[in-house]
Amino acid sequence: MKSYWIIALALLAIKPCLAETTEAEKRWELGIGVGGIYSPDYKGSKTYRDYIAPIPYVVYRGPVIRTDRDGVRGDFLRTNAFEFTASGAVSVTPDSDKNPLRQGMPELTSTLELGPAVNWNLTGDDFSTGLSVTLPVRAVIALGDGSPDYVGLVSAPSLIYRRSFKGGWKSTLRAGPVFASGKYHDYYYSVDPEYVTVERPEFNASSGYNGFNGQFSLSRRFSDYWYAFYARYSNIQGADFTDSPLVETEHNITAGFAVSWVFL
Repeated sequence: MKSYWIIALALLAIKPCLAETTEAEKRWELGIGVGGIYSPDYKGSKTYRDYIAPIPYVVYRGPVIRTDRDGVRGDFLRTNAFEFTASGAVSVTPDSDKNPLRQGMPELTSTLELGPAVNWNLTGDDFSTGLSVTLPVRAVIALGDGSPDYVGLVSAPSLIYRRSFKGGWKSTLRAGPVFASGKYHDYYYSVDPEYVTVERPEFNASSGYNGFNGQFSLSRRFSDYWYAFYARYSNIQGADFTDSPLVETEHNITAGFAVSWVFL
């Protein structure tokens, strides 16, 4: 049951990333819907899983805490050209214990990422349109059955392009490299001596380059209904951990959708 709540949390985090807002809109919006994710167990895995779960639709536009284009975040300093914020992200891996390459190894649990980000607006009148740059640094927390466990740091500087189309469709395209601490890479890709097998040699992952991500999202509000879709491509060519016996491929695709009825 806990995994379904984590999936719902991930879909809730995706929802405001896809939906743009304006200051003229009301402060609160509430609704309910359904969403799905199709993703690998981890970067470099050929094992994919799909999840569908009910999700809440929650939008809040407060003076500091907001749920908007970048998820649940806090705006500590904000102008049309510059932002200093705190934000989060969720990675869903509730069934990694079934991954054939990780048999007998500890389960990879879903993770929550939290941390600050500096954002620069490059071309638009504000951050809702045009080109911008984000420089986030996030602590990663594993959400297992026991106490939350710190598993390292991740930074994903990205170039972002946002555009609105006729008919109310809104799109976001973001791309950039990812870097991570040794502890983070160790969590996913290291093989300790006690888990060595004939086909799975010992491996110690180090900090550094984690790969490249490119993501496209599209959303649309139709009266009281909201629709959103996204797809992300990940490439780990050049990452230090590609020699891990747990890595099968250098290319991954993740996709998701959400449909919500907004009643308030």
